[in-house]
Amino acid sequence: MITLYDHPRSGNCYKVRLFLALIGVPCRREFVDVLARKNQTEAFERISAWRQVPAIEDDGLALWDSHAILLYLAQKRAPQWLAPLPHSGQMYAWLSVSSNEIANSLQPLRLTRVVSHAEAAHHLGVREEMLDLVGLRQRTDRLLERLEHRLTQQEWLAGVRSVADLACYGYLSLAEEAEIDMRAYPALSAWRRRIEQLPGYIPPGHAG
Repeated sequence: MITLYDHPRSGNCYKVRLFLALIGVPCRREFVDVLARKNQTEAFERISAWRQVPAIEDDGLALWDSHAILLYLAQKRAPQWLAPLPHSGQMYAWLSVSSNEIANSLQPLRLTRVVSHAEAAHHLGVREEMLDLVGLRQRTDRLLERLEHRLTQQEWLAGVRSVADLACYGYLSLAEEAEIDMRAYPALSAWRRRIEQLPGYIPPGHAG
């Protein structure tokens, strides 16, 4: 069985939990208390090179990074979630949006709302006085505007449903925790509902 090194409040961990649920693959969840720095050990580094969650162990393979895990699981267990040509390039492009634009806007903005600014600064690797809350909100607003525009044109980010949708959904499912009013983004909200209606869907707070 796959072992998932997990934290229940992490959007990146949620992406992996959600994908495993959607494809019907059970896992053994191993809680990693990142707030208590339990990931900052040499033992955990043997599983996750950057000492980050999520990470998995599967058939003797240790793998970290949520997007690498999604692609690995899709290739091994659920190839229907890999966009075929000509959509595959768009799938990788939207995975990049999750790793870059979302990771540098909505993801840290939400973090500043759910933990203290000092704790958020620690996880972001900056001094507390370097937190740019105004800039984070501006980048988040631009991100949401671009996603809204995209999703008024098509139902799925890559043109067909793919792991890129789940990669972006991880933190977009938590937008309200960043004090975002999603009523301003009807197409984006409809896309979230499409994911939430998929068989096997679990919400972010699901404990199973």
